[in-house]
Amino acid sequence: MDETTRNELDKLLGRISDLKERVVSLEAQQPHINAALVRIEGSVEKLANRIGKALWAVIAIVLTPLAGLLIKAIASGALARFL
Repeated sequence: MDETTRNELDKLLGRISDLKERVVSLEAQQPHINAALVRIEGSVEKLANRIGKALWAVIAIVLTPLAGLLIKAIASGALARFL
């Protein structure tokens, strides 16, 4: 094998070794990444639940006075002329 071919093979072996090290590093990080994703998913779910509860509270705040007006109208007989 000539010198040029040998140098090229050494370069390729070095690159392969670097790639192996990167793969090992990524595999070592994977459990931490998975744990972080689980935490993020949990936080997003909690946030979605809170937004849903806030939306229901806003709807209740808006509808409560309207229901009170409707009850007053029924009690006073104001709706009797429409029926």
